[in-house]
Amino acid sequence: MRNSIKQLVSRHPYTVTSLVFLVMVILGWQVWGWGEWRLGFMLLLYFIVTLGVRLDEISRSIGGHPGNPQSRTGDPDTVIGHLKEMKELLRRIDSKLPPPDRGDE
Repeated sequence: MRNSIKQLVSRHPYTVTSLVFLVMVILGWQVWGWGEWRLGFMLLLYFIVTLGVRLDEISRSIGGHPGNPQSRTGDPDTVIGHLKEMKELLRRIDSKLPPPDRGDE
């Protein structure tokens, strides 16, 4: 049960976030009698949480794995591998650029 919930949240983070906020807004409006200000504040919170979900996706796509403490400090092999790849790309870019114009010295 717990794994299926984790899979659902990881596969559809925006849908789950939207459903949670939709339920909160409906309850606030119908049950607790929230006015425009509180509903507007909930909309603001929704945008902030959605931005956090997007930033989490970006973090995962560039190599961060939430819950893994070694990924936060940086795996040396991964960092060294990325640095070597960047060095090779910079070398290729540099080889394609014309030499700098020195002008009159």
